[in-house]
Amino acid sequence: MKKRMIYLLVLAAGISGPACAQDERTPTNEGQTFELPDKAVNRRFLVELDKGNKMQIELTDITDLDRVGNIDSLVKVFLRDMLPFRDSLSDELSYKRIDYVVDAADRKKVRIRQFTPYSQSYVVTQGDAAALRLEQDSIHLLGTWTAGDKKGSKHYFRISFFMNRFDELAGYADGRLQEKARIIREKESSPWVKGKEGRMYLKADQSISGKQTKGYFRAPDDFLSLNQSVSIQNYKNYFVPSFSLGATAFFSSIFTNVFIRHELGVYWEPNFFFARNSEGRLKTYRNDFLTVVYGQGPARDKDKGKEPYLRFVVSLGYLIHREGDYFEKNTFRLGAGRLSLFEGKTKLEPVLYFHDFLKGVTPGIRLIQNF
Repeated sequence: MKKRMIYLLVLAAGISGPACAQDERTPTNEGQTFELPDKAVNRRFLVELDKGNKMQIELTDITDLDRVGNIDSLVKVFLRDMLPFRDSLSDELSYKRIDYVVDAADRKKVRIRQFTPYSQSYVVTQGDAAALRLEQDSIHLLGTWTAGDKKGSKHYFRISFFMNRFDELAGYADGRLQEKARIIREKESSPWVKGKEGRMYLKADQSISGKQTKGYFRAPDDFLSLNQSVSIQNYKNYFVPSFSLGATAFFSSIFTNVFIRHELGVYWEPNFFFARNSEGRLKTYRNDFLTVVYGQGPARDKDKGKEPYLRFVVSLGYLIHREGDYFEKNTFRLGAGRLSLFEGKTKLEPVLYFHDFLKGVTPGIRLIQNF
């Protein structure tokens, strides 16, 4: 029986990837060198190229795309560095995983793993048997740098390619890879649509998809945060300073959509009025509110110290301690919606003061500064 060789790839509808292509975390030095640390990235975009080939972009933050540079140029440098290994990669039936790391000192490290199928697979047609190749080759380009923030946190990127054959990658470094990266950078906040298999697709370019909108793929952690803030608000013809102490629970795991983060907080908020008493001495009048805050919004940051952007937030405070005649008994303060500035540290909140059942309604606005 005459044998001829063809290459037939079994392609998954979504990238969980070939057995050799995805994260295989080990505690070894090799794993620490060539694998992403746990929870190092928050965004993952899959780009369908053609012929079943794919590109995957993983980032700590979407702004890291600006640091990656031109992906086509990065691929060309990688291919040039791989020339010394050309002969060792010539086996056409084995499937390969190549990891290429550029560290913060611009040192390049390469790991090549080749996998020979445990069994031989064939397709038989009219008496001819052709070798059947079931896996794609995978190439992973990984880089890191230290952010310029106070914490000096590390940022990572990994650009992965899943190719029918390793040598097909060169044909894509013609500008189209960087064009896809540009679309992701500029359009990731634009509308996404859900596909039949549940993945989300960028409406502006449906060759780009993610597990969730904006490329989020990992549910955020639940946690409890102790908070303090200062604020100033207007009430009638007074400007009233205050501070607040409390705790907020951030959680998402108990909801169907784990990528929407919810917050529930309870705060003690003393408000201070200053006036002269009957003796002409300046006196401070403290009026305390107990406030409950609820909000929700997309979880978009892995740093627990940063509040998520809230699409909806409502607060309700009740006067629990009263001095002077500034507030009526049974006064409530209702806030709805907050404009968050400076990564959520500064907020503007419109409020309504009222007592009993919506008596004496007085509008106001609060400026809140968190620490």
